[in-house]
Amino acid sequence: MRYRNIAITAAVTGLVGLGFAAPSHAGLTTFCDGVASDVTVPGDLVVRAGDSCELTNVTINGNATVRADANLLLDGSTVNGNLRVNDNGFVDAIDTEVTGNARLVTAYGAYTEGSTIGGNVNATDSGFFYSVGSDHAKNVSSTNGETFLESSSVSRNFTTEGDALTDVYDTVIESDVSVSGATQGSVFCLSEVDGNASFSGNGDLLQIGASAPLTGCGFNVFGGDLSVTDNTGEAHVSDNVVRGDLTCSGNNPLPVVENNRVRGNVDCESAEAAAGIQQRRAISQADDRKAEVKADIEARAKAGSEDAEDAGNAFE
Repeated sequence: MRYRNIAITAAVTGLVGLGFAAPSHAGLTTFCDGVASDVTVPGDLVVRAGDSCELTNVTINGNATVRADANLLLDGSTVNGNLRVNDNGFVDAIDTEVTGNARLVTAYGAYTEGSTIGGNVNATDSGFFYSVGSDHAKNVSSTNGETFLESSSVSRNFTTEGDALTDVYDTVIESDVSVSGATQGSVFCLSEVDGNASFSGNGDLLQIGASAPLTGCGFNVFGGDLSVTDNTGEAHVSDNVVRGDLTCSGNNPLPVVENNRVRGNVDCESAEAAAGIQQRRAISQADDRKAEVKADIEARAKAGSEDAEDAGNAFE
């Protein structure tokens, strides 16, 4: 069994051991460098710059902060507060609950799998936010990063602006979607949006539903309007169910729009499907970038885990 070295500072006399109750006004901060399991952190947890912290079945009764170049690996754990990830910091959360907000600011990135975030997720100027099989009780937003949602849920709005790439697969979004200015485009497949959806100003490749050009995609259901405007990459909008209006305008080149079931009005300029060099390049770029991000996550998590183990055992 692995543990971590944890130092505790408190605004009270003496040291407070992990796993013991502490007054809520005590202002406890636990600094984590190493591995630990099956304990309770009575207040806030901080991973200091350059450190690595790996927690298994741990409850943090406060906020968790990952400082510059630090790593926080959570497995089967709970953060009863907010999660903040700073410059080049990294979080890997498996089967973990964060009851508050998650905020990434110039972070390396965050990966969640089988996890729950009770507040908003906001990533600003960060590498990526990658969610697999996770539930998000409020809004998810990203600015100037990369966003990947797979088999997840978002109870409110999903918004990305200036992402390199926004990919959504097999995900339910209970309110509105806005994807704008993604330089490598967006792939939106096998998902449900209960509100309105807008895709605007995206480059390289935009695929909403459709079985091609990227394979493994499929139709989406949009409960409101679907708007596809001012995109500059290859765009395919096919085989979707749209319960509101479908609007396409200002796209160059014209999108391929076909086989959609639209209950409202349709106002779309459409082109015939064509396979060209630019399209193949865009497909390769989107696939390669997603694979690269997955490799980056695995490498950073592995390095963080090794660093945490090297920091030593906490309670021998």
